[in-house]
Amino acid sequence: MAYQIRAYTEADRAALKDITREAFGVASLDRMCEERWGQLGGTPWWQRKQAAIDADCDAYPPGIFVATSDSGEVVGFITSRLWREVATGWIANLAVLPDHQRQGLARALMQAALNHFREQGMTHARIETLASNEAGQHLYPAMGFEELARQIHYTMDLRAVDTGEAQ
Repeated sequence: MAYQIRAYTEADRAALKDITREAFGVASLDRMCEERWGQLGGTPWWQRKQAAIDADCDAYPPGIFVATSDSGEVVGFITSRLWREVATGWIANLAVLPDHQRQGLARALMQAALNHFREQGMTHARIETLASNEAGQHLYPAMGFEELARQIHYTMDLRAVDTGEAQ
């Protein structure tokens, strides 16, 4: 199958949100919380993650690129933002539908974002991932990213603490 990488258009937003629901698994802190404690606040993890994609689409559309199949279906995307004050591009989200993974799409999307950063005068690029994201742990260093630090995410059930029964 042939794929293309192209600039995002507003007509792609729904597809990006659908891909988010299907593709973000081990790389979603919200999903991990839901697996541990159940649905939080009556909103499933994927709706919160889709809201983050909406925020990306609203914040900086020129920094979003999509991968399409030869039939024109959007099968992956990357979102990014620019921090012009420090000449750094930030990759916020990268996802490819499971049936289209291992085809080089994540790498191609990453390259499109990095090229965009260079064209915009950025001198550095930044991306974050969870330790459970093995694909990212492999891809990002292979693309030239260097690990600088690790961050630990803690979450607690406040209902349990109120009763003295921390879990």
